[in-house]
Parts: sequence; structure tokens; C-alpha cells
Amino acid sequence: MTLDAKVPSSAPSSAGHVERTTLLDRLTRSVVMRRFLDLNVIRRALSPARGNRAIHRFIRYSMVSGVAIVISQVAILICTAIFHFSGILANTVGAVAATPASYELNRKWAWGKRGKSHLWKEVTPFWALTLIGYLASTGTVQLADNMCASHHVTGLDRAFAIMGASLFAYGVVWVAKFIIFNKLVFGSTPAQAAGPAAYASVAGTAGPLAPGAPGRNGQASNGQARNGHSRDGQSRDGQAIEAVGALEAPGAQ
Repeated sequence: MTLDAKVPSSAPSSAGHVERTTLLDRLTRSVVMRRFLDLNVIRRALSPARGNRAIHRFIRYSMVSGVAIVISQVAILICTAIFHFSGILANTVGAVAATPASYELNRKWAWGKRGKSHLWKEVTPFWALTLIGYLASTGTVQLADNMCASHHVTGLDRAFAIMGASLFAYGVVWVAKFIIFNKLVFGSTPAQAAGPAAYASVAGTAGPLAPGAPGRNGQASNGQARNGHSRDGQSRDGQAIEAVGALEAPGAQ
């Protein structure tokens, strides 16, 4: 995801590829999202995720899992409570709805990868692990659905039982997926830079822009004094950009 508003989204990456612009990219660069990320409560909530150690990746991975859970569970609730889908069909819709967002957020934010996705090293293993989790959840969901049918459980109670069964199965393989993602899928090659190096700061609670880095208005931020004093004079636009940087650029691997 490109962070600098002055750099076109189709600019070639360091690997010579043209990075596609996804819905997540557009959302992150939007004014509303920048202002949201500039809120003090959001900056503090994201502060434990800044860094590039395994624990920081795990925190980001956990946050991404929370987003994916919300998407899948809402989809299952709608499919079962409103459209009365079978448990397996509702679980399938939930998995399909959550997986794209999970992939984009894990790759670009949790592990800081940039550039074009590698089909065999990243996309295929990710979807294979997702399929394993889906198959495991399908078994527990079918069991829950059968129990609901035998006990004449319907409506919201049936929907909650199916949601819980799906969540339980995904939770069983959750830690194993992180280890595989960190060692083999996203952690196997060095991450590419997230645009200008100025946005790759990972230290502190609100990593400031690097000296000379252009802000949204094209002006350079104030340089750091030789005696090590803190930078000052940053604009509100610069703070919004660094908030997005904290979200999108966990650091080079």
C-alpha cells in the first residue's frame, strides 16, 4: 500500500513490478481513515503493534484475525438468521467473505510485505491453510447444525450455535497458522519498502517522519538536531500520515 499521496499507486516497486491498487489501499489512503487513525485513542491502541519482532507480528496477526472473525461471523449470522442457509453453506459464505481481507491485512500490515504477491510462495500456501481451517470448521458446523435439528433449535439460537462451532474450529488452527505464516509464507523473504523510507518508522508510540521526508503538502519535515533533540514543527497532515504509516508499515524484515 502506497502511503505517499504524491506517488501514484501504479508506481513500480523495487522488484520491478507494478503494485495493484486494492480496496484496502484506497480505504487506507482516504481522508476519513487518516483522521480516524490520527485519534489519540487509536494511536495508543496500535502502539503495541509497532515493531518487527515476532511478538509484534503476532499482535498484528491477532488484530487481523479479529477483523476476519467479525466479517465471517456477521456473514454467518445474516445467512442463517435471515436467509436460513444450511450451516455448511453459511460457513462457506463467511470464509469466502473474510479471506481476501485477511490475506491483504496479514501480508501488507502484519508482515509488511510490498509489491506483487508471489503465487506459489504466498497466495497458494495462504489459501491452502485457509482451506484446512475451512474443512475443519465445516465438520464442527455440520455437527452443530445436526444437533440443532435434533433438538428443534431454530432462529437466533441456531445461528449462534453455528457461529460458535465455526469459531471453535478456526481457533484450533489459529496458532499453527501464525507459525507457518511467520516462518514459511510471509517471513521467508525480506519485505520491500512501503514507499519512501520515511514512513517505515517503528519506534515509539507515534514514529515521526524521517528528516527531509515529504509530507502531504510536499514540504520536508524538520530535521533532527545533531545533539539528539526531538523533532518538532510537524503539521496535522504529517501526523495523519505517520498514523497511517504505523498501521501500514511495521518495518523492514
